[in-house]
Amino acid sequence: MIDYRLLNFAGPKGKAIPGILVGEDVLDLTLAAPIYARRAKKKLGFEVASTLDILKVWPKAKTALAKLAADHAKTAAGKASPYAKAVKPLKRVKLLAPILYPSTVFCIAANYADHHAEMGSNTMPDKSVMPPVFFQKTPAQTVVGHGAQIPLPHTSTQIDWEAELAVVIGKPCFNVSKEKALDYIAGYMVLNDMSIRGPSRADAITPVQKQFRGDRFRRKNFDGSCPIGPWMTPKELVKNPYDLKIQLWVNGELKQNGNSGAMHYNLEEQISYLSEHLTLQPGDVITTGTPAGVGKGKGTYLKAGDKITTTVGNLGTLETSFVPSKKPTKA
Repeated sequence: MIDYRLLNFAGPKGKAIPGILVGEDVLDLTLAAPIYARRAKKKLGFEVASTLDILKVWPKAKTALAKLAADHAKTAAGKASPYAKAVKPLKRVKLLAPILYPSTVFCIAANYADHHAEMGSNTMPDKSVMPPVFFQKTPAQTVVGHGAQIPLPHTSTQIDWEAELAVVIGKPCFNVSKEKALDYIAGYMVLNDMSIRGPSRADAITPVQKQFRGDRFRRKNFDGSCPIGPWMTPKELVKNPYDLKIQLWVNGELKQNGNSGAMHYNLEEQISYLSEHLTLQPGDVITTGTPAGVGKGKGTYLKAGDKITTTVGNLGTLETSFVPSKKPTKA
C-alpha cells in the first residue's frame, strides 16, 4: 500500500479542505478526486466534501485514496502531471485538525503504570475484574490542529500536557469482541490531552478540592485542550501499534519518552469495552493514555509562550503553542 495520510488544510477564508499527503505533496481532494475518477473511467462512489464524509465510507474510500495516491506518485515526475492544479507543497499549507469534528473523543484514564505512579498510585487496576475508565472531551470546543495557538484557561495556572496515541474509528462498531476490535480502526493520530491539575488525593482536604478531583469535565475540557494531527495515518501503514515511541518536548526539552507497548488496557480491550455500551461511529476518536513525564510529576506547568512538540512513532509531529487567556465575550 502506498504511503499516504488523510488531512485537512485551510482554504480560502480558512475553510477546511480535505486532502491527502503523498510525499511532500498535499492533494486537494475536492479537485484531485474528480481527476482520478475521469482517469479511472468510473465514479468515485462517495463524497469528498470533508474528511468526516470520507471516514463514513472508509472501507471503500481507503482503497480509492490509495489508488489516487499511487496515480499521483506515478505521474508527478512528468512535465504535465494531471494533478498539477490539485497539488500544494506541504510547507505552504496551513494544516487543520484532521477531523472536524469527531462526534466524540473518548479518553481512557491512567493507562500507563509509570504515569499512574508519578500521579501518586503504584497499583494498576486488575483487568480481570475492573474495566477501563473513560471520560470525554467536547470536540467542537477542544479539538484543534497542528500549529494551533491555545489560550490558557483563566480558571487555573496548573496546565499540563499528556502525549497520546489516538485511534480513529472507521465503521460503525457495536458490541464487538476483542478479537474483532482492530478491524474497526481507520487509522491513528498524535493527540495531546491537555489537562488542568489540582491537589493530590492526600492534599484534597476541603469539599471543593475533593469535588475538583472528581470533576473530569472541568479538568479536561477547555478551549483548545485536544490538539490532534498533524494528519491521520491509515491503519495499514502502521506495522505495530504496540511499538510506537511516544515523545513530547516543551520548549525543546524532552519531557515524555515512552512507548505504546506499555499501555495497560490494550486497543482491543478499549474498543470492545466502549462498544458494549454504545455504537462507535466513523470519525470517533479514542485516545489511549499517556506515559510518564507530565508536568504535575515535577510541579512544572505551562505558561504563555511555551511551545509543545509531540510525536508518536511514524504518525507525524504535532506542534502547538500557548497564548494568554481569552478575554470574556461581550453581549
